Amino acid sequence: MSTTLSPKQEETAEIIYKLTRKFNYPPTLDEIAAEMGITKGTLQYHMTALRKKNAITWNPGSARSVRVIDSRYLRDLETKYPEGSSGRLPKPPSNGEFKVDRTQIPVLGKIAAGKPLSVMDDTDEYLELDSYFPSGCYALRVKGESMVDALISDGDLVLIEPRHTAHNGEIVVALLDDEAATLKRFYKEEGRIRLQPENPTMQPIFVPASQDLKIQGIVKGVIRKV
Repeated sequence: MSTTLSPKQEETAEIIYKLTRKFNYPPTLDEIAAEMGITKGTLQYHMTALRKKNAITWNPGSARSVRVIDSRYLRDLETKYPEGSSGRLPKPPSNGEFKVDRTQIPVLGKIAAGKPLSVMDDTDEYLELDSYFPSGCYALRVKGESMVDALISDGDLVLIEPRHTAHNGEIVVALLDDEAATLKRFYKEEGRIRLQPENPTMQPIFVPASQDLKIQGIVKGVIRKV
């Protein structure tokens, strides 16, 4: 490839390509994760890295939007899987799924990627983004470095889908005792919740079953600070 990928990133891109050829349209994240035998949260980590390296295009929140775009790797894959190859990826289906309008997403404040803090105040700031993001999405500005290995850094904007439940491995906005919010990867364990940072220098937050923890939403995308 024109950009060096890790073995797992190469595997992810190859699975995307193979499933796209199989279905004749881009696969969903659930289909890719099932094929690879990994969680959806782990897959999103690899997808974000691939997108940062310009190996794929992917719009979080759109069911079937991922495509391999690295031209050198596409040629390698077409050589490896020549059957039925036309030299191009299939065109998106004409059912309107890929038709994109624009919408405004409110920036509701800051969220801690570090120690929990009370933030998330209303603001007058809005993002104009494609409307494939789920209805009701909002954005939060990241404060801290606890999620850097998930490619979420201080000053970035995270796009949040409001949800009150999460699957293991998903990055969530977690509200502790109705006071302090934090951005962490969610894991439900026996008798407790583990809020795991993506920074090897930081320790997880363990929330016992007796403590009040509410899931406010799930990270669906990241906009880098400029």
